[in-house]
Amino acid sequence: MIPARLIKDLEKKGFSLEFPSYSSNEEEIIEILRQKNERLYAAIPILLIDKFDYDRIKTKLNKSQAMQLNRIILIAENIFAHEGISNNLKGIIKENNIRQKIIKGEIEYYKSIFAEAKERRISKEEGLHEKELEIRSVANESKAMSTIFSPGKIRIMGKIYSHEPLTNTELKYYYRSIRPYIHAMLNESFRKYVGIIESSKKYKATE
Repeated sequence: MIPARLIKDLEKKGFSLEFPSYSSNEEEIIEILRQKNERLYAAIPILLIDKFDYDRIKTKLNKSQAMQLNRIILIAENIFAHEGISNNLKGIIKENNIRQKIIKGEIEYYKSIFAEAKERRISKEEGLHEKELEIRSVANESKAMSTIFSPGKIRIMGKIYSHEPLTNTELKYYYRSIRPYIHAMLNESFRKYVGIIESSKKYKATE
């Protein structure tokens, strides 16, 4: 097995190792419980936010692992109640008569890890949302450009946007065939004019 420390250090330096992901939430929880690692156990509450099959997980665990799962479920239920997160843990606890004594310090430890994980998760989701908006913006921009300009004109404008030098032929073509369109689009009166036309939307054909 490749040491986690080595993997993390390589990722910082730009090298990424691709590993297959788990096919289900249950499979990931089972794998964590089998590691017998207290630090990893603290990751389970964040996984319990999503729906999971308690019975399926339990059938894959030995007695010690099942007890640990039950302990974490009790802790997670406490955390979710405090955070106002809707869940079905109370039902699982009642149906399976899960009872264990949990000390306050242990709950606080899990709460702190959960808060950090939740913050990272939200930050990552927001980052993905921003990336999606950026991709959509680029796609919309490309569509708008292709409606007005030919591929050759778009290529020349792209070079200017990227601060790439133009050939003499490209430069002459820009001033003759591209710049007039740009000036027209930037003209405030023209933009108001086409805005009024588009907003009215009362097109009628003559009989």
